Amino acid sequence: MKYFIIYILTGFFYNNLILAQQSTLVEVDLVKVEQLNQTIPVIGSLRSKKITNIMAAVPGKIDEVLVEEGDFVKKGQLLANIDSDNYKYMLKIAVSNENKANSNYEIAKVETLNNKLDLDRMIALKNSSSFNKAKFDNLSNLNLILISKEKVALSEVKVNSQLKNIANLNLKKSQVRALYDGIIEEKLIEVGEFVSTGSKMFQLISNTSLEVIAEVPSFRTFNLSKGDQVDFSTTDGLKLSGSIRAIGKRENLKTRTVKLFLDFENNVKKLGRNLVIDENVNIQIPISQNKSSLTIHKDAILKREGLSLAYIVKDEMVEIRPLKLGEAVGNRFIVYSGVSEKEYAVIKGNERLRPGQNVSIK
Repeated sequence: MKYFIIYILTGFFYNNLILAQQSTLVEVDLVKVEQLNQTIPVIGSLRSKKITNIMAAVPGKIDEVLVEEGDFVKKGQLLANIDSDNYKYMLKIAVSNENKANSNYEIAKVETLNNKLDLDRMIALKNSSSFNKAKFDNLSNLNLILISKEKVALSEVKVNSQLKNIANLNLKKSQVRALYDGIIEEKLIEVGEFVSTGSKMFQLISNTSLEVIAEVPSFRTFNLSKGDQVDFSTTDGLKLSGSIRAIGKRENLKTRTVKLFLDFENNVKKLGRNLVIDENVNIQIPISQNKSSLTIHKDAILKREGLSLAYIVKDEMVEIRPLKLGEAVGNRFIVYSGVSEKEYAVIKGNERLRPGQNVSIK
């Protein structure tokens, strides 16, 4: 029995010796220090930066509603009509009153001018026998009265002009129009309903002025600043870049996240399609920029019994080492221990290697 065990062990060591002497062809990659921009993926969504509640500017009955929820509208497009009969009547009266005020003012100016001419002629006769002191006094007093009357007439012209402008503006306000290009998000009125001044009629949102909003782990925002560039992409592969507009101050205590807001250029011609409000986007949140890190190719990593291992070439032989890995960056891993810079790690053929085995490099 003792000789049998010796025979088995001798055979085992002999096989490993033969295996070690055989040279296996492998492909290697250099362990190196790189300047990395590390990111983590976060799901965000597109949101309109312009959301406007369109209110009734004048009271009245709704005569006509010309749009529905979800409709695209252009700036200035008519959305609804409030009954305008009363506003047309008020404008008609205001125009008539303004015309009367203008007429009275013109008459007052002529009266003042004529009296002034008579007064000037009487002043010219002051040193002659034709001068009439009583008539002079009457013309002087009348001149003061007419000047005052002219000022009152001018004031009435201004007041009635303002009233006409207000009446004209109220008539225009009875036509409810879109303030900018966008989408009707809400329609809160129906034909026949009465609206008061300040009643909400529509909610309009811009479909061109967009921003990205995302919930980001609070501890990942410590290295972020306003103005930092952040890359993101749509679910169909459109690649975009934005800048941080704001980082939320209030943490969600349940999720331990804060809101992150990104501004970006929404250029339909460059993108090739319209972006959609509430569309999901994949955001790459930078967690370190231009940081020097030791990295190893992902294909060098072998997972065995919960350990991360790699075969390292040394003197044309391989030795297996346990590694402490960090985060993945592209096709590489940050490595904190187990290898050194400028060592070569086996990335192809490593599945069939044994420690101490001779290798040839492709």
